[in-house]
Amino acid sequence: LQRRVRVSSGINAEYGGLSAEEAEARGYVFEQDPVVQIFKLDDSDADINHELTINTNQYGRTFEDRSHVFQIKKRPDDIPAESKIHNLNVRGKRGNIVQTYPGVEYDYQPNRLEVNAGDYVHIQWTGADSNPNNNAGQGRAGTDRSNMVLLRERTWSNGYMEDAHGCFACNYPETWTMTTSPNFLGLAREDVMALAFLTPSQYYGDMEELDDAGTHFDLGLRQLTQKGIWRFLCTRNNNFTNRSQKGEIRVM
Repeated sequence: LQRRVRVSSGINAEYGGLSAEEAEARGYVFEQDPVVQIFKLDDSDADINHELTINTNQYGRTFEDRSHVFQIKKRPDDIPAESKIHNLNVRGKRGNIVQTYPGVEYDYQPNRLEVNAGDYVHIQWTGADSNPNNNAGQGRAGTDRSNMVLLRERTWSNGYMEDAHGCFACNYPETWTMTTSPNFLGLAREDVMALAFLTPSQYYGDMEELDDAGTHFDLGLRQLTQKGIWRFLCTRNNNFTNRSQKGEIRVM
């Protein structure tokens, strides 16, 4: 997808039905600050010309280039045609609310996803290594990275019981051991670790803030069969008091 604000690089010599000679005589030519005769009427003595503010140096240039490359893949043959596939991405860019304007800060997209049991979810996102180096954020300057880990359970009682995994008011992830494996969307442990570290090939290197991870992550299609509510965060970008990157999936 390529969206550009573009300026035409020329003028039609027969603009408005004028011949080439009359267009030139009345100023309808491509030149610096042309003086045009808009009205030429036989029944009027009005003979007023207007100068246009045209800078020919700016024509033919591209402004606000927003080029994005993406692929649209065919539905896998083993996914029934009637099955619904939900796309879960990350939106936004590195920086605070002022630096990202007119864009937005990091967030999951959607940040609250409701699916039915048996639906599929495609968790994928992409980042960049070309952000302005002075933009606020965690990890290596100029880079976008995200991950997705289950939030820990609430450690206090407020008299309200909710059948949910993870607490939005918590800013720590849940813990896994050889003997305890919290349920995260019913996914296998390998998938849970891939969401945290991005791909199995990137478990090594400087991964505390995901600096050595690639810009693109694709978990692939996963069918969600267990009903429940799961809440998660990005360990790198969830900056307490400044920026939040948390999300929720409800399987109904």
